[in-house]
Amino acid sequence: MPMTPFDAVLILGKELRRDPDRARRELRARAAAGAAAWRAGAPFVATLEARLRGQELSGSAIVADYLAELGVPQRAIVRMDRTRSTREEAVEGAALFVARGVRRGLVVTASYHVPRARRLFADVGAPAAVHAPEGLWRFANATERAWIEAGTPDAAVMAEECRIEAVLSNLARGLALLPVPARSRVEIVAGAWFRGVADALG
Repeated sequence: MPMTPFDAVLILGKELRRDPDRARRELRARAAAGAAAWRAGAPFVATLEARLRGQELSGSAIVADYLAELGVPQRAIVRMDRTRSTREEAVEGAALFVARGVRRGLVVTASYHVPRARRLFADVGAPAAVHAPEGLWRFANATERAWIEAGTPDAAVMAEECRIEAVLSNLARGLALLPVPARSRVEIVAGAWFRGVADALG
C-alpha cells in the first residue's frame, strides 16, 4: 500500500523574471515535495508550465531536471510545456487528472500561493488537494528536506507575495459573475498577455 493517499502529483510553476534565484529555490522545493510523494507511492509527477517571457527554459523543463536529479525516473515524469498562469494550470491539470483516472491528486505550490490555487482548482472541479512543499516533509529524505527548507519563503517574501496574491484575487472577483468557461478564458488570455506569450491568443 502507498504511504500517501495521492495517485498523482502536479507541481505548479513559478515565473523567474522578478527574482530568478529565489524562484528556482522555490521550484526546487516543489520538485523535492513531488519526488517525496512519488517515492511514497504516487505513480507520476506532472509539470505543465511553458517557457515564459525572459526565460531560456520552460518551467516544466526546469522542474523535470530537478525531479530527475532527485531520482524520479523519466517514465514517472509527465512534462507538458503549455501553461502560463495558475488558472491555465488548473484547467490543464484537471483535464490531465480526468484523462489519467486520477481520483485524488496532489498539487504542490508555495504556501503564499496555496489559497488562490485551491480556489482555482476547486472552480474547475479538479480532484485535487493543494499543499505547500512543507506538507510533504514527513515523506522526504535528507536531500529533499534540504531543498524544501531552502525554498521555504521567509517572512519578507511572504509579505511581498501575499500582497501580489491579494491583488490577483481581487481582480478575479471582478470576473465572478461570468460562467466558469468564460472566466477561465479571460484569465488564461490575460496570463498569456502579461507574460508576453502571443500564441495563447489564437
